[in-house]
Amino acid sequence: MKFYKSDTCEACYVADRLELRYDQNVQTEDFRKGLLIALKFAKDHQIKLWLFDLRSIGRLSEEEETWLQVQLFPQIMMYLGTGNHVALVVDERCYNDMIQESGLLGLKSYNSFIIINTFCDLQHAIQWLDQRQSECA
Repeated sequence: MKFYKSDTCEACYVADRLELRYDQNVQTEDFRKGLLIALKFAKDHQIKLWLFDLRSIGRLSEEEETWLQVQLFPQIMMYLGTGNHVALVVDERCYNDMIQESGLLGLKSYNSFIIINTFCDLQHAIQWLDQRQSECA
């Protein structure tokens, strides 16, 4: 079920997870707006699985990464509590750059509120989220 669409962002609810897909021309304002609308949807429906398909964007800007860390993720923790899972899907070049910078373990982040994993393959990200869903059921 699609609940938000703009020229550069689409947000859907699919199989117990939120899926956000971005176009390569996404602007910071639209990037944030899509995520805030998704956050409201997640809050209203207590959804704890998120898929960010960023393959068309390439690498997020430092400003967007900071906004996720300082604004979005704390709000997810505050409104949804523990046990949230976020799968970030980036293009292969970006994924390889990230591995070079921080290693394979650096692509994962764990705390009791949000578990983040980074992928370059959409199906692997979906499988990872599906496994999280079955573990929580």
